[in-house]
Amino acid sequence: MSRATVRRNVHFLNGENNEILGFWQNGSVSWSQIAEWMHIVIILPSTQYAFFRCLESGNPENPATNHGPSVNLSGNNNAVHPGYYVVLSANGEPLDIPITEERAIPRSVSYCLTNPDPRVSISISLQFYKVVILIVAGQQIAAFRQRVRERDDCCVVTGILAEGDYDAFEAAHIFPLAHLDLWRSGQWSQKIEDDFPDVGDSKIHSIQNGILLAEHAHTFFDKYKIAIDPDDNFKIISFVKDRFGFDGRYMIQSNYPQHYQPLRSLLKYHFRMAVLCNMKARGPEYDWDEDIPPGMDPVAEISNSEQGKLRFELVMAERLNHLVD
Repeated sequence: MSRATVRRNVHFLNGENNEILGFWQNGSVSWSQIAEWMHIVIILPSTQYAFFRCLESGNPENPATNHGPSVNLSGNNNAVHPGYYVVLSANGEPLDIPITEERAIPRSVSYCLTNPDPRVSISISLQFYKVVILIVAGQQIAAFRQRVRERDDCCVVTGILAEGDYDAFEAAHIFPLAHLDLWRSGQWSQKIEDDFPDVGDSKIHSIQNGILLAEHAHTFFDKYKIAIDPDDNFKIISFVKDRFGFDGRYMIQSNYPQHYQPLRSLLKYHFRMAVLCNMKARGPEYDWDEDIPPGMDPVAEISNSEQGKLRFELVMAERLNHLVD
């Protein structure tokens, strides 16, 4: 018997009593949504497996034999009750449940848009690389930030109004700058309808790739702890215990023309990444501590952390991609 170490209150077990999937239910996730999520993580046609509620109290010992009837997923808008469920064949027999090896693309929390003056250069000393990279936030970033602010004027997740004071708000890229090569190879620019002239050759700085978020919401969005489901009326799902009231809200949308709205397919891509990142048995794939005390060297802290090399590369790629777009 194996269980995930990550905190969650819904557990999906296989016939051998090993946890294979799970998530934290804050109250808004229905069985019909779970059916869609399973299309992302399980490599089997949905007709070949079914979910059964475990009947044992507490941590099950015999889920394959001690369970209730199968749960009907199709069109089932009932909320998933916290607890243990076993995934078996449609007729209740133990079944190998292959889980996708696809991983969410890693993201680092972006701080590149908090500087109020885009003309200010930011020098980052890289101690162990013995180089200094000079990063200049250019006109594309300034235009992106300003346009997102004007369109939204509130955190689209919490609904908190900025009212012209953006100190605690950030214009966030839905598709991260650190993965500019993936943006290009995925031909996302061809889906952008934004006709603003200063979006860059790649169009990654289009307003359609941006949303305004309060600082804490931006952190959770970057870390895949929350995501917006465009297939469910842009409902916000929290994949962790919801301390801030994100879960079950709906994204605030402005009355701007459609070709200036956040691109639905980009939000759907981010949502897919959040499911991949959080649903598997091992839990979040990338959950880096962002609390770096004042006076500490942020580069040293990042490079010495778990998955530090990957995290460091992402931070650097994001900043360098300001120059190469």
